[in-house]
Amino acid sequence: MPTLDLQGVIDRHKVGRLQRRVLLLCLGVVTLDGIDVAMVSYLGPSLIADWHITKAQLGPVVTSGLLGLALGSLVAGPLADRLGRRRVIIASLVFFGVMSAVTALATNVLWFSVLRVLTGFGLGAALPNATTLVSEFAPSRRRSAMMSLTYCGMTLGGAVAGYLTNALVQVASWHWALVAGGVLPLAYAVVVGLALPESPKFLARHAGRHDELARLMARAVPEEIPPGTRFTLDEPPVAARVPVAGLVAPRFRTGTLCIWAGFVAAFFIVYLMNSWLPILMTDVGFSLTAAATIGLLLQAGGTIGNLGIGWLMDSFGLHRTVAVAMGCAAVMLVLVALAPQDVVVLGILIFVLGMFTNTVGTGFPILSAAFYPTSIRATGTSWATGIARFGAIAGAAAGTVLVAIGLHYRQVFLALLLPAALCVVAVTIKGRHSSTPDRRRAGVGV
Repeated sequence: MPTLDLQGVIDRHKVGRLQRRVLLLCLGVVTLDGIDVAMVSYLGPSLIADWHITKAQLGPVVTSGLLGLALGSLVAGPLADRLGRRRVIIASLVFFGVMSAVTALATNVLWFSVLRVLTGFGLGAALPNATTLVSEFAPSRRRSAMMSLTYCGMTLGGAVAGYLTNALVQVASWHWALVAGGVLPLAYAVVVGLALPESPKFLARHAGRHDELARLMARAVPEEIPPGTRFTLDEPPVAARVPVAGLVAPRFRTGTLCIWAGFVAAFFIVYLMNSWLPILMTDVGFSLTAAATIGLLLQAGGTIGNLGIGWLMDSFGLHRTVAVAMGCAAVMLVLVALAPQDVVVLGILIFVLGMFTNTVGTGFPILSAAFYPTSIRATGTSWATGIARFGAIAGAAAGTVLVAIGLHYRQVFLALLLPAALCVVAVTIKGRHSSTPDRRRAGVGV
C-alpha cells in the first residue's frame, strides 16, 4: 500500500479549486457569525426606546451573547476533534440561526439576554472550526494568509450588520433584523452541507476513512493518488486522552497560557470598541448616522488589515507580526484620544486603528493553528477563542461601566493602553520561550 505524508502532498502544489471553495464557504460562515455578533450593538438604540430602559440596563443584552460565544467555543473544539469539523460547523449554523430568529420574540431584557446566550453558543462553535478547517486544507506557506482571509468575514459581517440592521429597523422593526439574522444561516447551512468537505487531516486520523481521504485528495491536488493510499501526519503524538488536557501538557503549557493571555487582552479592546463605539460617539454629539459610519470604518479597517496580516505573518514571522501590530494599535489609541472631535479626522484614525486591533484578534487563531498538532488543533483553537471571549465579555462589561459613569471617549481609549501592553508582552514571551512545532516546515520565523 502506498504511503504519503499528507502535509507534504498539500505543500507540493498551489492552492487549488477545492481549497478555494473551502476558503469561500468558510468565509461565508464567519461573515454570518460577524453579522449576528455585531447586530446587537446596532439594535441598542431601538431596544432602549422600545423598552424604556437606560444604557446601563442594556449591558446584559450586549454581554450575554459573548458569554454564549465563550461557552460554545469551549465545547465545540473537543467535539470537532472527535466528530469532525464539518459536522460541527453545520450544526452550529442551524442552532444559531434558529435561536436568532426566536430572539425576535423577546419582550424584555431578561428573555433577550437568555436567548442571546443560546444564540452565542451556536456562534461560538462556528468561527474556530471554520478557520481550523481552512488551515488543514492550506499549504504551510499560505496557511496564515488563507486563515486571515477567512477572518475577514468577522469585520465584513460587522460592516454589513450596521446597514442591514438600520435598513430593517427603519422599514419594519428591530424584530425583523433578528429574523433576517436567523434565516440567513439556516439557508447557508444547506449550502455548506452540500458543498463543504471534511478536513483531510481529521480524516487521516481515522483509519476507517482513508479511502474517503484518498478520494478527497485526488480532487484537491493535481497529483495521481493511487487507490488504497494511506496518508501519515508528520506531527508529534499527544499523550493526553482528553484533548483539553493536552493544551496544558508541559510541551504546550507556556505557549497555551501566552496565547490565552494575549488573546484575552486583544478581544477586550476589540469588543469594547465594537459594542460601545456608536454610543460613545453619539454621547459627544455625533448623529446616529455619523456614529454608524465611524463604526463601519472600524470594521472596514479591520477587513483591510486582515487582507494583509496573513501575508505578513507568512513572510516576517507569526509572533513578530502580531506584537508589532498591537504596538501600532497602541499608538493609534493615543492619537484618537488626542485628535480634534471632528467626524472626518476621527473616522480616518478609527479606520487605521481597526486595521491593527481587529487583525491582532485574527493573528491569535493563526498562532493557535500553527502551534497545536491535528489531534488537538480544533480544541486548541476553539479554547483559545473561547477563553478570549471572556476578555470580550470583560470589554463589553467595562464599556457598560465606563458609559454609565460618563467617561468621555478620550478617556476610554487611553484606558485601553493597558490591555494593549499586556498583549504585546504575552506574544513576546510566546515567541521567545515556546517554539511553534511546524514553524520550520511553514518557513516562517518567530
